[in-house]
Amino acid sequence: MATFRFDLNEEYSERLKNDASARRMNIQEYIRFKLFGEVTIFSVDEVVRRVMKTEFKEKNKVFCVPDAYSKEEWSQIDRGNAGVLGKNFYIYITEHPELGIRFIPNCTIKRRASYTFLQED
Repeated sequence: MATFRFDLNEEYSERLKNDASARRMNIQEYIRFKLFGEVTIFSVDEVVRRVMKTEFKEKNKVFCVPDAYSKEEWSQIDRGNAGVLGKNFYIYITEHPELGIRFIPNCTIKRRASYTFLQED
């Protein structure tokens, strides 16, 4: 696999970080998106979409991010990007409580953060 390197001044570096963050992507995903129009299934938007339309909406069902994907799909993401996806998902759901997805403190599944979907009674 080829490695490409380029340098950005502080202004462009911040702009790149902010633009990637606004699309809820890590920088590598954002660059691929801008250069090639490539959108991966491993995005915060995709996790939210899958969680909102599946059995995870059942009250008190506990899940972690990989549960939103099939085993075959999840095997396609490397550990580093999986961690970034998990972190970005956590940040997004804490900033958007209206979604009803809640982080469960002190509860992990295979050392992964756990979540539940809380419905209004």
